Amino acid sequence: MGAGGAARAIITAMVKEKAGKITIVNRTMENAIKLAEFAKKIGGNVDIVSLQKASKIIADYKFIINSTSIGMKNEPSTLSTENIGKDTIVYDIVYQPINTDLVKKSKENGATIIYGYEMLLSQAARAFEIWHKIEPPYDAMKKALLGGF
Repeated sequence: MGAGGAARAIITAMVKEKAGKITIVNRTMENAIKLAEFAKKIGGNVDIVSLQKASKIIADYKFIINSTSIGMKNEPSTLSTENIGKDTIVYDIVYQPINTDLVKKSKENGATIIYGYEMLLSQAARAFEIWHKIEPPYDAMKKALLGGF
């Protein structure tokens, strides 16, 4: 979900890792189309569906990524989580709050959750490695980060 800069970076990584099929869901269809065109240019196998359609066929997806800001202000997810189940991985890149509405409801349905703070932590660890030319103290960084939440 989403068609901004974070979605573009995520799609780039997914194409690089040879993701089979990528579905773009965004409230503004024009932005979804632009992102799909970009994804196709770099070799992605993509389609676009509306938020309403995605909510109806969500059980078909194995991996759902929220790259929007929805959830940062504790607002409800715009995506219906009713059919998200234990075979689904849900990754919400929002890291504050940790448990967004999408995360809470997906977790209740048995989905595997990847929290947004994981992206923040990975970026910080990589920056640490670049700046200091040593392996980052990942566990200490994670503990410090989560202590702030």
